[in-house]
Amino acid sequence: MDKNKSFVYILQCSDDTLYTGFTTDLQRRLDEHQKGSKKCKYTMAKIRRPVQMVSSWEVEGPRGNALRIEAFIKKLVKSKKLNLIKNPEQLSIWYFDKVQKKDPKKIQDYIKCNPYRLVQRSETAE
Repeated sequence: MDKNKSFVYILQCSDDTLYTGFTTDLQRRLDEHQKGSKKCKYTMAKIRRPVQMVSSWEVEGPRGNALRIEAFIKKLVKSKKLNLIKNPEQLSIWYFDKVQKKDPKKIQDYIKCNPYRLVQRSETAE
């Protein structure tokens, strides 16, 4: 496990809510959410399961980077989160514009769109 890599992810719950979280191991964390682990208080309720991972981002550098990005996403309204799911590259732009106020090249260095996108929202609408 790379200590300089973390992931921020968005889950679509079966009750149509979105959950944003942070982890160092996406598959393990998804499994915990699916099983209703006590570690996953929000998705522990049966009404929220099953869940689908609809988007995730790999975040390089200290763990604090991922925690700040998770907090940023959690503050967004649902419509903006849905926009992020459809356009995951927007995260670095929004995060730069609203929070960091740093060189965008540095932001791009540690926020990477992760190919670990199991299900897109548009695919689940059928």
